[in-house]
Amino acid sequence: MAEERLHVFISYSSEDRDLATAIAEELRRAFNPAILKLTIDVEFSLGSNWRDRLKADLDDTDILLVVATGKQKVSHSFTGFEVGYFDASISHSPKMEHFPTQDRIMIPVAVFTKTPETMSDIQALQINAPFDPMVVDPAALKNPANPAGAANGALKKSPIFRLFKRIQGIINQSIQLSDEEQEAFNEQLLESSARLFNVVHLELQKRVYQENFPERKIVVRTSLAASQPGRGDALSDATVEFFGRFDSFGFQAPQGGPVPWSQFAESIGEEDIARCWTSTIQMLTSAAMRGDFRDNRQVVTSQEKDRAFRMFVARSVIYYSGVREFHIYIVEIRYKDYGDPTTTMLLKAISIGLQYRFMFLEGKTSEFSPNSFNATLHDLRGRIAEMIQQLDYLLWYSQDAGLNEPESILQILGDLPTGEIERKSGIWETEKSKLYAAARKMLATADDRELLQNKAEFVTVLQAFCDSTRVLNEDFTSKVLLALGRIVSGAQTKVGLTAAA
Repeated sequence: MAEERLHVFISYSSEDRDLATAIAEELRRAFNPAILKLTIDVEFSLGSNWRDRLKADLDDTDILLVVATGKQKVSHSFTGFEVGYFDASISHSPKMEHFPTQDRIMIPVAVFTKTPETMSDIQALQINAPFDPMVVDPAALKNPANPAGAANGALKKSPIFRLFKRIQGIINQSIQLSDEEQEAFNEQLLESSARLFNVVHLELQKRVYQENFPERKIVVRTSLAASQPGRGDALSDATVEFFGRFDSFGFQAPQGGPVPWSQFAESIGEEDIARCWTSTIQMLTSAAMRGDFRDNRQVVTSQEKDRAFRMFVARSVIYYSGVREFHIYIVEIRYKDYGDPTTTMLLKAISIGLQYRFMFLEGKTSEFSPNSFNATLHDLRGRIAEMIQQLDYLLWYSQDAGLNEPESILQILGDLPTGEIERKSGIWETEKSKLYAAARKMLATADDRELLQNKAEFVTVLQAFCDSTRVLNEDFTSKVLLALGRIVSGAQTKVGLTAAA
């Protein structure tokens, strides 16, 4: 009878090894070795003839059982090779050797889908062989696994039992069993199906059912070469992986796992957005690679400039191989206001006026003053990118505080002569546009040498920006303080009158 054995080969990806091994064990329990030969590559010993043996076994295989559970794969190489080779073998020998009326077939054990969509490696090979997927219902996984003694009626409807019965049906066409033997055979199939059902159920309950990302995250992984001394751009051959939605920033984040850094940068159509995100990620990862987390905060705004987000490295990993991994979170900045809306608005206005002064107008002590940029010899590109980010944040904060609203303007500036507000606004918009244009020109330079050559021109524009807006800032900040003072003095007077009464 040995020459009439049915040969089943179990193919799987490494992520599904435990499940594939459990299936192999129960198939051996359910079917006598005299009538079923089972091969699973976990039993292969690596050696010079390993691939030759694999091909020989696949040429002898009647049923290729492909375990594909929908678990994310890091590689499909072995499963893809086995399926592709078996498909080619079928084209030369379409019938089972010892069951000549039966076609050699592939049966995917497909989980979470009614078609073998999870087996992307199979689909990519455009195999035309008939499929009969055995499907596990994901809804049933929310309930406890049925014990081995579950009702036979329910168990007989399970996809695992149907898989066993299909194999039994092929064998029965060549091997005649008595009624008693058939009944005992069926009982053994039910017992094996029950055990395997529990194994599959418990294994799949460990899988992620749903995953949400209330906040966004980027994972950057450098290459081995990035850790070498003297390496310039550490991200040139890195990969990036995105979690969450990024469409509010003006680009669609690549999906489906890590992508090369260059692919991500090229996928962003708008130049300014691409420059902002690539430079911000580079600044954060470069500092993290140096172990410098003193300024582990960068700010980006949405495409419409109506939302602001902090970006920071929340996790830094170094593997023994030298590969580094950085988890960058993008968290929206939100302020919760308390108390009187007018007082709150004025407090934010003071903060904005002073922050602007701190950034640009205090000479040597201001981080983005012309004096500071004149003295910058290294990482000029990063400093300019950070200046634009901080100015974007300040503009968003101003909008979020409601400083553009008519009632806020009247509260701060009072009644001005006709056209005065438009004049001040025109000065600001003109000088801001010139500064942004000069900054974009600097950031778009091809190399650091050209960047330094153009520095003087940029500093000249920045100096004009500071000179033109200095009076605007002084006038705005002083009037905000006066407006707040009037409110505070009025409140104090009311409190005094009440106490005296």
